[in-house]
Amino acid sequence: MHVALDLAVLTRYRKPRICGNKKAPSGKGAAVIATSDPRPAPDILIVGHVTRDLVRGEERLGGAAAFAARAAVIFGMRSALVTAAPEGMPLLKPLYDEPLIDIYLKPAPLPTTFTLDYSGKTRKIGLVARAPSLTPADIPVHLRQTPVAYVGPVAGECDAELISSLEAQHVIVGAQGWLRGAAQDGTVVPALTLDAVAPPHGIFALTLSELDHPDVESLAKSFAESIPVVAVTRGARGATLFAEGTTYEVPASPAIESDPTGAGDIFGLVLGLALHHGVPVFDAGRLASQAAARVVEGPGMGRLAVFAQSRDWRAVVGS
Repeated sequence: MHVALDLAVLTRYRKPRICGNKKAPSGKGAAVIATSDPRPAPDILIVGHVTRDLVRGEERLGGAAAFAARAAVIFGMRSALVTAAPEGMPLLKPLYDEPLIDIYLKPAPLPTTFTLDYSGKTRKIGLVARAPSLTPADIPVHLRQTPVAYVGPVAGECDAELISSLEAQHVIVGAQGWLRGAAQDGTVVPALTLDAVAPPHGIFALTLSELDHPDVESLAKSFAESIPVVAVTRGARGATLFAEGTTYEVPASPAIESDPTGAGDIFGLVLGLALHHGVPVFDAGRLASQAAARVVEGPGMGRLAVFAQSRDWRAVVGS
């Protein structure tokens, strides 16, 4: 499906900051945005490609970073989203229109684009286009100390160098984009990036799905050797958490499933946020399960707002 640019609409977008226009004083040669940025400091830094998903002839905004940014709004959090996409990408308008989301854009000729086919027993994914990788130069220095960072690669665009540049108290990673690659015809297949083989230092919590890779069990145990909390999501069968030598089985929360897209991303985000607030591992997993269950109950963010107003979650965030 082709969507023409509507210039009348684009002029109403809040103009994003363009990454890479000032040298970092750190000596690493990183290009950054001026530290006199007038916008309020974010509660969470979100890094990763937003995607253009082609589903049954329709275009949708996708990608773990996009889901995380939209969830942060529902939670009342201000987020800084660092991503790569064309300037004025129509699918980004809902994010531009959110006053709690500040977008730092690395201009790209095309967005990372996937085809999603749900017609068979298993979902088939194809990679049509890929935006440039994100680097430390794309993350403004003044954002690197944001208390929590959520890194959600979808096509290997966030690597160890980027992770090591972050100074957040807690770095949360959705590892899907480290566990797949594309065949010559674009079909997405299981594969391991270097970051999956040798996980970057500095990660506090990492989430992956049992559907991401056939060796997910051994991968999770390998990740758990160097990462404090690792979660394997299993859809309606809940999730398994590995933390400091202990394994926790977290049951799925009851839900009437409508659209599972993004549920795993929100599970990882809520797990990390709960842990950041000092919630014990099993209880954090239970909260993440509740949030994921509300997401699957509708398109987009589903009924996540119901979770955001729940007594359990408000007790965590103090509202």
